[in-house]
Amino acid sequence: MFYGVTAEEDEIISTAISTPFSFHNGEEVLKGRSLSREGLGVHCPNQGAKAFHFNRRQKLKDCHIQIDGLTIYFCQLQVVELKELNGEYIYGLRILSILPQEQEKLEAVYESKLCELDDDCNKWTAISSS
Repeated sequence: MFYGVTAEEDEIISTAISTPFSFHNGEEVLKGRSLSREGLGVHCPNQGAKAFHFNRRQKLKDCHIQIDGLTIYFCQLQVVELKELNGEYIYGLRILSILPQEQEKLEAVYESKLCELDDDCNKWTAISSS
C-alpha cells in the first residue's frame, strides 16, 4: 500500500518543513503539507480508498504552489513516496526541473520558513536589523 524512496537520487536531503500551501496540478488543487529544497509533501485526497491519486514514479508537469502570497512554478515533479504521517497519506514529490528564477523564490521561502523554526536565526535577524 505504501511505498518509500527507492533510489538514492530520489531522497530528500534537506529538512522537510511542515507548512501549509496549495499545490496546483492542472485544474486540481491539493493541500500542501511540507516543503524542502528538493521537493514537496502533498496530501493524498483518496485516503481510505483502495485507489490512489498518483502512481509511483509518475511525472507531473507544469505544476505550481501558492505559499505566503507567492506562486512558484515547477516544470516537472516526480512522485517518489507515499507515506502515512499523523493519520494522513502524504505524497513525496521530487523536483526534477525548475527554472532558475523559480528556484530562487523556492529557496527564499524555504530559508524564511527554516528561520521561523530556528530561534537563533530570529535573534540574529533582530540584532542585524537594529
